Amino acid sequence: MNIVFFMSVILKGIGAILEVLLQVLITRKLGVDGYGTFSTWINTADLLFWILFSALTKCNTYYLSKKNTSVKKFKTKYYSRYVIPVLLVLSAGLVISGNGMYCVICVITVLELLTLDQSSTLLAQNRQMVSLTGEYVFGRIVLIVGFFVLYGTGHLGSTSLVLLYAVQYLMIIVLFVLYQLRKKVPLQDISSEVSIKKWGSYQRADIIQSLIVQVPVILQYICSGAFEAGVVSVVMVVKKLINFISGPTAKVFLPEFSRLYRSGEKGKIRECYASIMRIQMLFAGPLSVVLIGYPAVILRILEDELLNYTFLFVLCSAIFIFAATLGPCSGVLQMTGNEKKDNRYREIALAVMVVVMIIFRNDSLFVLYGLCAQALLEEIMKYYCVSKWMGRSPVKVKTYASWWICPGIAIAVIYIFHLEKSFLYMILMTGIVFVIGTVSEVRKEGGVKEMIKKRRK
Repeated sequence: MNIVFFMSVILKGIGAILEVLLQVLITRKLGVDGYGTFSTWINTADLLFWILFSALTKCNTYYLSKKNTSVKKFKTKYYSRYVIPVLLVLSAGLVISGNGMYCVICVITVLELLTLDQSSTLLAQNRQMVSLTGEYVFGRIVLIVGFFVLYGTGHLGSTSLVLLYAVQYLMIIVLFVLYQLRKKVPLQDISSEVSIKKWGSYQRADIIQSLIVQVPVILQYICSGAFEAGVVSVVMVVKKLINFISGPTAKVFLPEFSRLYRSGEKGKIRECYASIMRIQMLFAGPLSVVLIGYPAVILRILEDELLNYTFLFVLCSAIFIFAATLGPCSGVLQMTGNEKKDNRYREIALAVMVVVMIIFRNDSLFVLYGLCAQALLEEIMKYYCVSKWMGRSPVKVKTYASWWICPGIAIAVIYIFHLEKSFLYMILMTGIVFVIGTVSEVRKEGGVKEMIKKRRK
């Protein structure tokens, strides 16, 4: 499992690099405002998905952690009695109101649901590499190849890119279906075990999360315009880049947390959690060197106009990285019967985010201050809750602080010797921090070396 997680971080990292590359291509060809318009469309589709349908993926993770099971009957009713009618009503409303072009948002939403439904099912059935490769790497390759096709044929624009986004999901769905046809095995239908109450708790959590992740970009677009929305979108892309550290945890380990919780093995959950934090820090250290030590290099690659927002970029990066290193707090709470606590802390953080946005409302990028406050408060509260539920903190404060010594020294050296504008030094310093972290982890008892031995056994 640890090797699978380690590889999932690598795949997520590749996907994050491809996503940043796509963002660079779009901003270079369409400008920051063009990227802001494209991002607003996509965030609207994502918002629709997370508000209405996303809980199905968590149900897959929780219930399908049992080997060779399915919830086919439940899904049939879910799609026929809920998903399809809701989207048809929304589409009809758009057509009647004269906004039929926005129906593409509904199309993207249902394709996203089908993609993540299949992806989460594969993960719960221990077919992690296929799921992660399709979702993180294959889809983004389709986007980049499609971008060059559109550019080469002279059809590149915000609308064509939105349609390309839908094609990406369609291609991933085809990939997953072809794989499942090859690996088909008899499955026991456990639809009777699915709790609507649990589905409701998951959906409630995702509604709140969508207000935190998708709404800020849309709100910024409405209040300030496409350029400011583009700046916020750039920072959110950075958050996605950082999430390649923590994202795979939710994908790979949540079924494992569910299994351990059902077996009453709280101690193993704590050990697993500590292991995840160590591996996440292995990647967070080098990433902090890049984003905090070399913001000018990164922003210049994206767009020269963004250099005016260096301080906000560094502030957001530092907070998002710190939050990522605290481990899969939400995942543990949701898979161990603590969904209500997870929702409560997320709601508190959302309220604080709104208050901070109001306080900074005169700033053109008021949304970013709210996002920083929300991310910091939510993760600290949840980590405290997880530690209390486990009986003690998974990692001692002294141990956690020691993980930051090497990245901290590297960042200090960068600014003391004024190396923050050199791309070559960025590669060198990042490589050094990663190598030192890897060697240190391998030498530790229970580190990567030990994980590999256990996996081979």
